[in-house]
Amino acid sequence: MKRSSKFITVIAMFLLITSSIYVFANEIDEKKDSLKEAEQQKKVVESQLQNKQLEESEIIEKIEALEMDIIETENEITRLESQISETVEKIEVTQEDLVEAEETIGEKNDTLESRLDTMYRRGNIGYIEVLLGSGDFTELLTNMDMIRKIANQDVELIEELEEQRNLIASKKKLLEDQQAKLVTYQHDAKSQKEELQVSRGTQITLRREVQSTIGHMAEELTQMEQESQSLEAEIQRLQEEERARIEAERKRAEEAKRAEEQATKEQAAKEQAAKEQASQEQTGSTRWPVPGHTRISSPYGNRTHPVLGGTRFHSGIDIPAPSGTPVVAAASGRVIMSQYSGSYGNVVIVDHGAGISTLYAHNSRNQVSVGQQVQAGQTVALIGSTGMSTGPHLHFEVRQNGSTINPTNWLRN
Repeated sequence: MKRSSKFITVIAMFLLITSSIYVFANEIDEKKDSLKEAEQQKKVVESQLQNKQLEESEIIEKIEALEMDIIETENEITRLESQISETVEKIEVTQEDLVEAEETIGEKNDTLESRLDTMYRRGNIGYIEVLLGSGDFTELLTNMDMIRKIANQDVELIEELEEQRNLIASKKKLLEDQQAKLVTYQHDAKSQKEELQVSRGTQITLRREVQSTIGHMAEELTQMEQESQSLEAEIQRLQEEERARIEAERKRAEEAKRAEEQATKEQAAKEQAAKEQASQEQTGSTRWPVPGHTRISSPYGNRTHPVLGGTRFHSGIDIPAPSGTPVVAAASGRVIMSQYSGSYGNVVIVDHGAGISTLYAHNSRNQVSVGQQVQAGQTVALIGSTGMSTGPHLHFEVRQNGSTINPTNWLRN
């Protein structure tokens, strides 16, 4: 009877274990398929992100180049407007000089016409009569000197008239040149202003493109935060399933124990003792997750985001290390997630019991599978830069009942 009871118990446990293994194998296959699909999506997202970063860099360079062109164009417009003002002033001065010269030549011309009219009416006999009417030799010399002075004045008057005519012609030529320059300067200034208007319009368009790109990246960051919240809910669900599974196994073990003989109870007691010992190992001392690399580049809590700027909450700590550096379990436990997960990249989550779990993200490769038991210090992944990452490092989180807590304090305790 005892042997029959033992046989039935063994068969029942065998069937239970076989069923669990089958279900667990199906879960692994599903996770592997999900991981493969996620890696393909990751490549597409990383390619798109790289293209957006290149486009943003090119747009910023174009904006800076346009800004320099705008400054040069504004300086050129200022210079042309200054030349236009100077030319207008010169034209006004030249016009005044021309008016004055025309008035002067008018006066000289009136004097010359009056003099010619007198000579025409009287003729050269006036000079001879003056000389012959001299009373003596001294008066003769005086009259000759007076006649010579009058003749010299006539010559000077004619020369002054010629000089004024030349001056007027020169002023008119200068005025024409200045007016032509004014037209050229005004045309150049108009062209520069039109070019400036086009440059400013192009610059506004480019700035809008940059703002649109930044807005899109902000949306991606919001999506990453939403993924973090979804991950928190997923961890809570998985931990609840794990607790339910442990409770179900416990009930099944109790039912099996009631059907077994004292020897089976003793064996169950030994297994329980082994479980308690494993539980003590799980909740025992912790290990630093990246041996040999203790620098923290970004601590837990609020920080300035390295890509978009602004204050953002950082849900873990970042530990930089070369790609391929081993990442170890901070404590013993059971792997409840090993897959690609959006902005976290390749991620591993280990459940340590009592509601505590640790997360290892941005891995180049995960080294463990879901359901696997790991010991403190055992390699679970390799350092990488997958997901939303600026360089090779480990993003390490500690969560209690799904909510993040300060990893540094947990590691110290």
